[in-house]
Amino acid sequence: MSARRTVVLPAVVLLGTTVALTGCIATAGASEGESKEKPAGYVELPDQPWTPADEDTPLGGEDEEIPSADAIPEKLHVSKIDPIGEDEILLMGEGWGLEISSQVIDPATGEATAKFTTGPGIWDPVIHAFVGEDPDDPAVLAQEVWRPRGSRGAAEFTISTYSGDLLTPDEIVMPDYTRSHSRWGSSDLTQDGRYLVFWDDALYGPRIYDLEEGEETGALAIPECGPFAWVVERTVYSVCERDRELIELTIKKDGSLAEAGREKVLPADFVSNRHASIAHDAGKALLVSANGDVFVFDFGDGLPTAQQKPIGNAGQDSGRFDQFVLNVDATSMVISYTDSEIHPDSVNGGDEVRLIVSDPETFAPLADLSLESMKLASLDAFGYSVDGATLYVVGSTADEKLEIVGFDALTGAEKSRSTIDNFTDSPSRIITPRVMG
Repeated sequence: MSARRTVVLPAVVLLGTTVALTGCIATAGASEGESKEKPAGYVELPDQPWTPADEDTPLGGEDEEIPSADAIPEKLHVSKIDPIGEDEILLMGEGWGLEISSQVIDPATGEATAKFTTGPGIWDPVIHAFVGEDPDDPAVLAQEVWRPRGSRGAAEFTISTYSGDLLTPDEIVMPDYTRSHSRWGSSDLTQDGRYLVFWDDALYGPRIYDLEEGEETGALAIPECGPFAWVVERTVYSVCERDRELIELTIKKDGSLAEAGREKVLPADFVSNRHASIAHDAGKALLVSANGDVFVFDFGDGLPTAQQKPIGNAGQDSGRFDQFVLNVDATSMVISYTDSEIHPDSVNGGDEVRLIVSDPETFAPLADLSLESMKLASLDAFGYSVDGATLYVVGSTADEKLEIVGFDALTGAEKSRSTIDNFTDSPSRIITPRVMG
């Protein structure tokens, strides 16, 4: 028995070797111009173009009949999104996961008019929304991280612009040494929409990309500064916490960045924070420091030279301050508060339950909105309208309906209330679309 096994096993090995050599010979012959045989099980799929949908094309709303044999394969239909309107907002889903779902919402009706699926950022999502006139106008720009499964290669870092049929976003693949600081306020665009400026964690400074050419045009290492990028026209402003300075960077004609000046105008006890907000129409920026000091920086006349003082402190006995937003013309600002004294970034940080709307000039309160006064059971997202006149709040009601409620940005009076049906994720943030040009 042992002898028989000894004879059989080498035969099996020899057979395997023969098959392998045969495969090599066939491949070599094919490389010399001979026809290459297709492997067993090969399936050749036809290249089917996408066809624009017309008024007679059912897109999921109607039952289709089984086509005749000469109509197979059927046409692949695709439609284009409606451009984001000046009366709409972008409601973002949860900020974690491999993909992030956002929907354009009409606050007057609660209807979702478009849906986007984008990649996440390193920390928070980096998503900018734009008002458009045509379906092919840029609607959403996202800085994304696409991670492979397990150890199947390096992650890809992209800048993607979504519009039209959403099938082929305009994508810029950034070098793998790029690490976008993905916090709210750490990236911004020039008013003409051509340049994207963002703070880079690996560089310790800002990078700038020409979105038309699809390439990086400048980068500056500025340790101890940032991570905010407040863009006013073709000038970038930020803070330097260690030296208590405001810094000004100029975007040159070739798209490169150059430091234009610094002013040591921040208080000696100044501390920064993770997030910031900007009012593009007014050229002002809002920063609520980690210690609660509220700063509104005015860059309308360039780099401030006067000593900057907080307009007040956001501290409240009822709970910890959390998120904050400045409207587009800097006439209204809002700060959210939790129901706990624990820092909101902690796992036990509590839930947002209160919004205080204030005057950005004096910090005088304009409205105090609690869950009870808003007739909501939860506060899931908030943000301003495109024109800054309305503060929108998204939350669940006692009967678990998702509602979007509009309040006057200067008085807090309720202006509108609608139910949002079929939102496909848990809402986490309202992104105000920006009017470019």
